[in-house]
Amino acid sequence: MRDKRIVIIKDLGLRKIRNELRMVLIQASNTEWDKIFNKMEEFRYDKDENRISLDDWTPSQLKQFRELQYLKNGNEEICRKSICMCYTCGKPDQDMYYNHPYRAWFCVECANLAKSHQTRIKAKKAHGIYNCDSDEEFSHSFRVI
Repeated sequence: MRDKRIVIIKDLGLRKIRNELRMVLIQASNTEWDKIFNKMEEFRYDKDENRISLDDWTPSQLKQFRELQYLKNGNEEICRKSICMCYTCGKPDQDMYYNHPYRAWFCVECANLAKSHQTRIKAKKAHGIYNCDSDEEFSHSFRVI
């Protein structure tokens, strides 16, 4: 995919369809997340609902639990970085802007906010009162909207 891409839908009917499809995908992701989370809970509690300490787990249980954690986190990250929701604010019903350096979609509002932040950073740097490189790198990635 190109470095920058904006997807804007002006037709209200198409927006409604887009938003409903996004919600279906988000709900499917949440259902999968819940399944994984419930499997993880089985490791945490015994049959009497008493919490089991990590020290009492066998190495194979710990390995399985870590694999479930990895799956859960991956599932969540895939959903967050997809076009289904803004990576920053999480809104699912907005027009989206793809930012390749972050390999994530941002709503146009958050992208414009980052762009205006970049302008403020440049002004502060010109006056010698700003030196946060990571913040600048993030804002700079939105420079062409």
